[in-house]
Amino acid sequence: MSLTLKRTATLSLVAAIALLFAGCGESKVAQCNKVIKVANQAATLSQQFGKDPKSAKGSQALTELASKIDGISTEMKGIEVKDEKIKGFQQRFLTLYQDISKGLNDAAGAIDKKNIRDTNGFLAGLQKSSAEEGTIVKEINSYCSSK
Repeated sequence: MSLTLKRTATLSLVAAIALLFAGCGESKVAQCNKVIKVANQAATLSQQFGKDPKSAKGSQALTELASKIDGISTEMKGIEVKDEKIKGFQQRFLTLYQDISKGLNDAAGAIDKKNIRDTNGFLAGLQKSSAEEGTIVKEINSYCSSK
C-alpha cells in the first residue's frame, strides 16, 4: 500500500471513531446520576438539619440552611444534561429548592417577628415541599432505571 493511501485510511478511521464518540454523548444513566447526586446532597443536608439539636435554635439556623440550599440550587442549575425528560426533573428540583429556601427565609423572618401563625404556615409549606421532593425522586428513579 502506498504511503498516501495508508494516511488516508488512517485519517478516515480516526475521523469515523471521533464521529462515533461525538454522536454518543452522555448516556441517560450518566445524566441521571449527575442530577441525583445533587438531589442527594439536599436530602442529606435536610436529614442532618433535622438531627442536629442546634437546628432548633431559631431563625439563624433557618437562614443558614436556606443559604446552603441556595448553594445546592446553584449546583443543580449548573448541571448540563441533554435528555429533555431529565432536564424537566432538574428544573423541578431547582424550583423546589428555590421554594424551600424562600420558605426557610420567610419562616426565619416570622420567628424574628414572633409571629407564630405565619411561622406555622411557612413550616407547613416546607412539609408540603418535602412531599413534592419524594414524588420527584420516585419519578426520576423510575425513569432512570427504565431502558
